[in-house]
Amino acid sequence: MGQQFARVRNRMVVAAVLVTAGLSVANAARADDRVDVGLLLGSTRATDEGGGLQFGRGLTYQATFAWRFWTKDHLGVSIEVPFLASPAFEVTTPGNSPPKEYASLYLTPGVRLTVLAGGPISAFGTIGAGYARYSESKLRRDGSPNPNQQDTNSGALEFGGGVDVKTWPWLGFRGEIRDVYTGSRRFSIPTPGPSVQNVVISGGLVLRF
Repeated sequence: MGQQFARVRNRMVVAAVLVTAGLSVANAARADDRVDVGLLLGSTRATDEGGGLQFGRGLTYQATFAWRFWTKDHLGVSIEVPFLASPAFEVTTPGNSPPKEYASLYLTPGVRLTVLAGGPISAFGTIGAGYARYSESKLRRDGSPNPNQQDTNSGALEFGGGVDVKTWPWLGFRGEIRDVYTGSRRFSIPTPGPSVQNVVISGGLVLRF
């Protein structure tokens, strides 16, 4: 699981380098803000599984690609594709038998509505749906193997909002909060939760083209 998410982080870094390399071209062409790439870092709080499994916050990496296809009177509508990855939610429940941690991925394409689009400060709301994956660790809390390790694939519904601050024509900053609802997770010990709520608070850079 650690290697899987290390590859994810490496791909996100490569994507950031490639995008940054094209900034000089985008600046020369005077970007019209129709396309933006958000590279964010945040924290996720996920639903506990009753008293059986409780979790700490998970560090979350996010890359969001968006294309604004309609603008009128400072309102903009975009298609966006957010990808979020949390490599480790530590299990805080006492005992040695619970899993050590689990990881999650969310991919929820959707629609973004922006107010004051193109201005120095804009606000947006977003809604989308797609895919979630949960991967339980192969180790228990005491370091012993977890022979009943489980992975879960599920549907996901996401909504949220945030604020963009433009500092240069091609660069800005973003703060946002997203709420991702998914189906239940499977773990090596019985859990009662029929669904999961993931509240993600993030901030970072926005590159515009």
